[in-house]
Amino acid sequence: MTDNTLLNQDTANNDFFHDFIIFLTYIEKNTIRRTATGNISLADIAALKKDFRQQKIFKDYEKHGWKIASEVDIRFLTHMKVLAEVMYLTYNRKGKLLISKNGRGYLHNIDPITQYWNMVETYWHKISWEYVNPSFEIDGEGVMDILQKNQNIIWDALLRKEYEWIDFQAFCETIKVHFNLDSYFKDKGYGIDFFPIEYGLIKNNLFRLGCIEIEEEKNARGFTKIKRFKPTKLGTYMFKK
Repeated sequence: MTDNTLLNQDTANNDFFHDFIIFLTYIEKNTIRRTATGNISLADIAALKKDFRQQKIFKDYEKHGWKIASEVDIRFLTHMKVLAEVMYLTYNRKGKLLISKNGRGYLHNIDPITQYWNMVETYWHKISWEYVNPSFEIDGEGVMDILQKNQNIIWDALLRKEYEWIDFQAFCETIKVHFNLDSYFKDKGYGIDFFPIEYGLIKNNLFRLGCIEIEEEKNARGFTKIKRFKPTKLGTYMFKK
C-alpha cells in the first residue's frame, strides 16, 4: 500500500474533514438560509446533522433535554463556515449561503489529500486561532495569538518526536517556559490550568484535524483531562509540509 493511499484513507477517516465536504456538498445542492444575525438556519442544521459524523454535541444536547438554539451552539459548524468563506468556497447573497465557482472546483477537481491540505493550511495560517478559541489576553494578545505566530516551532518539536507519546503536562510546561507565558498561566492553588492549550491547540485543532491521537484520564477533581498525545502519520505529513 503506497503512502498516498494511506494518507487518502487517513483523510477519509477524519470526521472534521468528512463533515466539511458534507457541508460544502449540501450547500452546492441546497444552498443554506442565514438568519438575521448571519447564522445558519436551524432547519439547515437539522438537515446537515443527519450526515455529520461529529455527533457528540448533538447527543449531549439530547441527553440533557436541551434544544439547539443557534449555530453558535455547534462550534465545529461555525469553524467550517468560516473556513469555507476564507477559502472562497462559499459566498453570501440575499440571506443565503451559496457555493462559489472555487467551491465547485474544490469539490470536483482536486484529490482528497489536496482538499485536506488546503483546509488545514487555511485553518493554521489564515484564520485567527484567538477568534475560534478565545483565550485570556494581556495587552490585547492572547495565548492562541502567541501559539499561532510560533506554530512552526511547535510543529518542528512534534516532528522530532515523530510517533512517540508526549506527556501533555510536560508539553504545556515547556510551551509556558519557551514562549514566556508565565503571566498567562499561574497556579491557582490546585495547579496550573492549561485550558487554552488543551482546547485551542490540541482538541479543537490538532486532534480535530486528525494530526494527533490523545489519551485521557480523570484528574484529582474528577475532570477528564488529556494525559498524553502523539502525532499521527497524517499529522507528520502536515508538519513537514
